[in-house]
Amino acid sequence: MCTFYDILSLLIRIAILKAKKNAGTIEKRKVKDTKVDSIIRNTQPAMEEHHYPQNKILVLSHHSHDSFKTQLLKDLFHCNTTSASIVKDQTWGNKYYRTCVDLYIDFFKDLPEWIEEFIMPECEPLRNVVAGIIIILDNRLIKPQELLNLFMGAVHENTFIMLVNVNEEVPQDEIDELNEIWSSVFTNIVEFINWTRSKPTINHNEYGEKLGLYRIQEIIDTHGWLNCELQPITTTREETPRDMPLEQIITNLQSARSKYKSMKDNSEADAFASEVADELSKYL
Repeated sequence: MCTFYDILSLLIRIAILKAKKNAGTIEKRKVKDTKVDSIIRNTQPAMEEHHYPQNKILVLSHHSHDSFKTQLLKDLFHCNTTSASIVKDQTWGNKYYRTCVDLYIDFFKDLPEWIEEFIMPECEPLRNVVAGIIIILDNRLIKPQELLNLFMGAVHENTFIMLVNVNEEVPQDEIDELNEIWSSVFTNIVEFINWTRSKPTINHNEYGEKLGLYRIQEIIDTHGWLNCELQPITTTREETPRDMPLEQIITNLQSARSKYKSMKDNSEADAFASEVADELSKYL
């Protein structure tokens, strides 16, 4: 959960960077390589360790939830496949970056059994290239503590896991309690998400936090992709009205903060913060 203190800390950092920029105190460094060279340099440690980029997303469900999986692939990735097990070179991006991911589509009969197979030594090459796992399930048919113990040894530290509940009888409070417990165990994102297809317009809670597919998209958006291409920030008058509501500004800050924390390279992180500051300063 993004607290007001976190938002305030980011605002202070942005303000300092912007003040330095306006005062002309930020030292201009000579850039000896291109943007592509920079991306290659930043991903080299991961490439040396894993041999392949960490750009795979596993999407799996029980056979009884195949229709949910098909709908999620369509809504989230604009992927209309109903039979393919691998969909390569799916573009994922936003106004800040673009990247290509491969979707590995699978099913399970018994989820704990699937996880036990996934954490076997033979599957280590696959685990090393998996950026995220999206599991579609019914929370009433699982034992969260059992899954918790299994997942503790299942994933790379830079891998996100989303357990998407499709049972609409499960209240959001129950999901929140599970996430509070799990967040104290994992340093990476391992999160339960309620997907209420009958109420698609409910995309935020009373605190402004995203729910459902919007939360899934936010997690993927803010993941620390190593193989992404940064995009120049361009705005138009129609896209950026000067009277942006404060709630929207705070939402933008929350998203920017998550992306900032995931960036490993300090210079790129500072550049990103400066760009966000320039953009948001138009509304402050």
